[in-house]
Amino acid sequence: MIIFFDKTDKLIVDQLDFLILLSISITNSLHGIPYFVDSTRPKWERLIWLFLSMTSVIATFITIVIILNKFQTQPTITGVDVLTEHINIEFPQIFICFDWIHLNHSYILENDMHVYEELYNWNIGKYIDVKSFNPIYKNKNNFREIFKTMGLDCESLFSNCAYRGMNRSCENIFTKVLTAVGICCKSKNLESLKYVDISWNLEFKILNSSFPLRFYLMEQNNLSPEPGERSLIVDKSLDIEFVVDITYTTSDIKYLTLRQRQCYYKQESKNLIDCEIDCITDKLFKYCKCLPWFLSFVDKTECPISKYPCLNNVNIDKTQCNCWPFCDHTSYSVKSMKTFENKNKNQIMLKNWPTALHKTEMRFGYLDLIVSFGGIAGLFLGFSIFVALEFGYYFTLRTYFGAVIRISRKQYNIMTIYVVEKYPNQKVNTNSKYYIYLD
Repeated sequence: MIIFFDKTDKLIVDQLDFLILLSISITNSLHGIPYFVDSTRPKWERLIWLFLSMTSVIATFITIVIILNKFQTQPTITGVDVLTEHINIEFPQIFICFDWIHLNHSYILENDMHVYEELYNWNIGKYIDVKSFNPIYKNKNNFREIFKTMGLDCESLFSNCAYRGMNRSCENIFTKVLTAVGICCKSKNLESLKYVDISWNLEFKILNSSFPLRFYLMEQNNLSPEPGERSLIVDKSLDIEFVVDITYTTSDIKYLTLRQRQCYYKQESKNLIDCEIDCITDKLFKYCKCLPWFLSFVDKTECPISKYPCLNNVNIDKTQCNCWPFCDHTSYSVKSMKTFENKNKNQIMLKNWPTALHKTEMRFGYLDLIVSFGGIAGLFLGFSIFVALEFGYYFTLRTYFGAVIRISRKQYNIMTIYVVEKYPNQKVNTNSKYYIYLD
């Protein structure tokens, strides 16, 4: 049977599309669909199969959304690794910071003492009475350099230093820095601790006249403690014992997004504290166009005294800074502090070698995600990769060849349609012509 029609005939094209969809519905392996599209079955039966099929589709969608959300928010799990003797432990970064009473006040006039003291002790969120200052100081903004000059040299503060059971020069261990919490002596060049070391401690002597001091124990390579961070107040010789928690990640974690793994690799960003300080610095500079003296170590303008009320009014929310710890990081906790009246040396030591490490590994990876999706779709719908190939086949190759199903043709009253071009009408010459025949 041959039917001639124009290719732009929308009705015929729609009928062909319907026949293709009918072919897919009858022959695919999806649960329930071949039954409710079967016109030979009773309507009530087709409605039941339609309801069951739609319920399965909804259940599949909801389950996949739950699994996808779990993959986005909790793709990792932290376990315990008990092999620890082979590792090296970084000694904490030590910041020993000075209060106003420790500074050399000979650089400033007696009448100006309260101005410098007020600024040195000022912190974000603390009220400062600018009106009480002499007007000549309102536009002064070189306090950072003055405070740095007033700070004590670490060489004159420390003596008799030893690290890992070996005597060391204090000059090679401590250096003076200006931080976000004031002028401090920061530890440097401290090698990692090893299990076989003679001792796991840092010893040093401090001049008795220098107490009280503020101690900060932080992760290595931090530039500064955070503004307002809580410190250990030391007013006499003491022993500080700390413990470490070491977390490391497996290599497959790097394939996750930052939102999923919630940590940075060291080549991607700064550490958590330095990142938050940068965030605070950027927000203060954005609103006030300058920075307080203790944060102006970056290449930005130091604020005059008249600008400090502006700094005090900036709302800082560190949760919006998008700062994360390193994926491989070490945290330190002070376990005990013992003070001594007559002891000459201070000691900061690792109490015990850790018996376990925290290991963060992939709990739910991309392959697990594919397997979960396939299992859920197969359970509720009977969907598989071959069903997807069938859909692709019917809408590509089979459509191209203009084919429809060849099974149950009489049952579904299906006939073959050959699509050809319609020949244009041409006038045919019906007049007879006679030709002379020569024998």
